[in-house]
Amino acid sequence: MRHRKHTIHFGRQRDHYRATLHHLVAALVINKSIKTTKVKAKEASRLAEKLVTIAKKKTVTNQRRVYAILRSRELVAILFNEVAPLFENRNGGYTRVMLTGRRHGDNAQMAILEFVEKPKKEPIAKKGKKETGKPEVKTEPKVKTEKKEETIKIKAPGEEVLEKKEEHKKPTRPPKGPDKPRREVKPRPGFFKKLFGRKKGQ
Repeated sequence: MRHRKHTIHFGRQRDHYRATLHHLVAALVINKSIKTTKVKAKEASRLAEKLVTIAKKKTVTNQRRVYAILRSRELVAILFNEVAPLFENRNGGYTRVMLTGRRHGDNAQMAILEFVEKPKKEPIAKKGKKETGKPEVKTEPKVKTEKKEETIKIKAPGEEVLEKKEEHKKPTRPPKGPDKPRREVKPRPGFFKKLFGRKKGQ
């Protein structure tokens, strides 16, 4: 007879199988709902319900038993303080497995594992102006200064009045060194003049 011989190990070794279950249950405690395959969801639900039953009685021994599986003090605190109080009046049946579609690739049956009851979420406060003890400092509005362009009227003989705007000219740099008188450059004779244009006696 093969009574109480559980042979579902996901095709893995014993240590790998246990680690997979512990991680699934830890994710369930954190998120209150996870999506995985049908076989893994049913196996994780068995372990999760045992942990909730243990967490109903808050003793040091029970906390250590749960810590041996979850391996996190934060998760143990969440299970004992948030999840377990929701099932005080319920004897078993703390989780549910809901089947969904099939996974692309290997066509595995997917499922959602979640707790039957979930803690209520607190309403999120609307974002408003934060009140601070610092006094408000009023700032004066900046005044834009406009640059006015001056106009000069020039009268020419026999012509109308002309208006010209002053333009900022770049200052010209003075020439470097003293002014030297330029030498007169005489034109040089061409090639043929050099050969045939010479006079006798030169």
